[in-house]
Amino acid sequence: MPSKPRSTVCLRCASIKQGCTGGFPCERCVRLGVPCQPKSATSPASPDQDAGLYHQPKPKARIRRVHTGCVTCKKRKKKCDETKPSCGNCRRLCLTCEWSVDRLSNYQAAESLVDMVCNSGWPQEQWYLDMGVNDGLVEEEQEQQQRQRQQLRASQELSTSAPSADEGLLDAGMADLLCHLAGVQGPLPVDASASSTLDDISWSLSPDANARWLDALPQSQSPPSVLSTSSASATATESLSLTLHRPSLMPDMTSPLDKALLNHYSTVVSSVLARCANPASNPYSAHLLPMAMANPIVLHSILALSATHWQRIQPQMEDRAALHRGKAAQSLAQLLPHIDSSTIDIALVSCLLLCMTELFDGSSTGWTLHLQGAKRLFAALREKKRAGSHVRFLVKLARFLDSAATTSTCKPPLIEKQQVIAACDFEEDAPPSEDAAIYGIPKELFHLVDRVNDLASKRGTRVDEASENAFRKQAAAIRDQLDNWALDFGGLAGAVTSLGGGSQAPGDDVLHATTAYEAALRLRLHQVTEGYSLADAKVSEWVGRIIEAVQRIRYGSPLETCLLFPLVMAGGACEKLEDRIVIHDRLIVMEKTCGFGYIHQSRELVEKVWRRREEAGETRVNWARVRYEEMGGLAVF
Repeated sequence: MPSKPRSTVCLRCASIKQGCTGGFPCERCVRLGVPCQPKSATSPASPDQDAGLYHQPKPKARIRRVHTGCVTCKKRKKKCDETKPSCGNCRRLCLTCEWSVDRLSNYQAAESLVDMVCNSGWPQEQWYLDMGVNDGLVEEEQEQQQRQRQQLRASQELSTSAPSADEGLLDAGMADLLCHLAGVQGPLPVDASASSTLDDISWSLSPDANARWLDALPQSQSPPSVLSTSSASATATESLSLTLHRPSLMPDMTSPLDKALLNHYSTVVSSVLARCANPASNPYSAHLLPMAMANPIVLHSILALSATHWQRIQPQMEDRAALHRGKAAQSLAQLLPHIDSSTIDIALVSCLLLCMTELFDGSSTGWTLHLQGAKRLFAALREKKRAGSHVRFLVKLARFLDSAATTSTCKPPLIEKQQVIAACDFEEDAPPSEDAAIYGIPKELFHLVDRVNDLASKRGTRVDEASENAFRKQAAAIRDQLDNWALDFGGLAGAVTSLGGGSQAPGDDVLHATTAYEAALRLRLHQVTEGYSLADAKVSEWVGRIIEAVQRIRYGSPLETCLLFPLVMAGGACEKLEDRIVIHDRLIVMEKTCGFGYIHQSRELVEKVWRRREEAGETRVNWARVRYEEMGGLAVF
């Protein structure tokens, strides 16, 4: 029986004793990527020739091996398909698939660092997306990264004394990340003998193509083409460095709520309190924040004030405000018996901040006690003769709060005239910007409210004709002061320029706020002497002045808080619907722009007066009595 003819077998298949598909080249040689040499079916011419063909050097098969498989497959010496979190072999055999952290690929390590940088919580910054590293440019990035890796490998071959990659060279994946951050587009020069670590490299955000991150590496012996980067770019790289460290105002503060409150005070509350547009001249941040960082009593007082401002839109801050207010009051009570020249200013500023917290809340009457304590500390401060810019600020703030509260108490200020004269020694060298930040308007006009409320406290003494004449005489003197307070400066505009020039408010906001406040004082003096009837023509005249001046001040102006007293005075005396709409609208806007609760309480006071006037059909409604009987904690200033 004739034998079946054998197919042609290649030399490699014959040497490994495997079946060959025949043809040239065969399928096995094509798959392995090796040359396919046919093996002759006939015997060779000589044994030596056959041995030469059989034992000639064979090219090594191109077998791809990976080194990033799981630890389980590596121990079993099996090929891993690198599927995560569990590879195919471990999933099929129900084995625990473990991965080694140090076996992550270079590019995966770079991607993890990118995720860390992008998720680091930097506010209002998308620098990484601006560099072009986003999902929409993945294909273009992969091509660029492949070119950069090829350039790195080529530059490594140029160096003859290069150590191994594990000894100091940045891996290719990390280099790809740094290239994206530095905006490098051209070939990357690499110093193969460098031994710097990643911590020694400054990450530059400069868009200049010459600003290379490799300039931060130490120089060594390299070919001329490798050292082509200029030294000037290294200076630019160091000046524009990227750091993940964000300094904190209070590193020891651990509570997230307290950190938010301190940030809220420094960015929002201090700007609301200061009645000037220039943040550089804001004494509420320039003087109070350093004191808060140095003393926990001042810190608790500031956090309480910040929480009070925030509690209308963040109700959970109400408990936080009570907590810090209680801690500050307790610490202040422990400090008061041991007051000396080094702690008098700490006690005074804490007392004033607690007073402001109660005043600005609008529903608490605790500010009266804090004002009485501030009066005693004010006298002690004058006796100890403390000097300094922060002391001058505290003296002015104490006088401001004392005068502001007189509208609510209808009594003269607690700080006597002699103490005020002595306090003027502290105010001689004060800059005008500080007065503008505290008062917003000329302080000489603002403190005339003390005279008006002092007169209001004497209304009950008019029992006979002599006392009535004395009362009228004092009212005429106050009216004369209102007429002449600005004559020494050449009129109202000159007084505003001289006394309120440090406010730096836009346009004529200071002039309009001063006009509204003066008209409100005249209206209040008329109510104290003549009553709350709307029949007098002067009432309509002063209400019109107030509304006209208020409408000339833009929404959100730094001087908007100066308008509360004029708006309440006009709201309690107006009878036209169009005037009520203007007043109501401005008070609602001020609730949003200023945020403190006493503005909301003032709007409710005006609305109560309007409702009672409509229900009773009378024009004589005493807004001061309504405030005293139903809203005792409200101070209108």
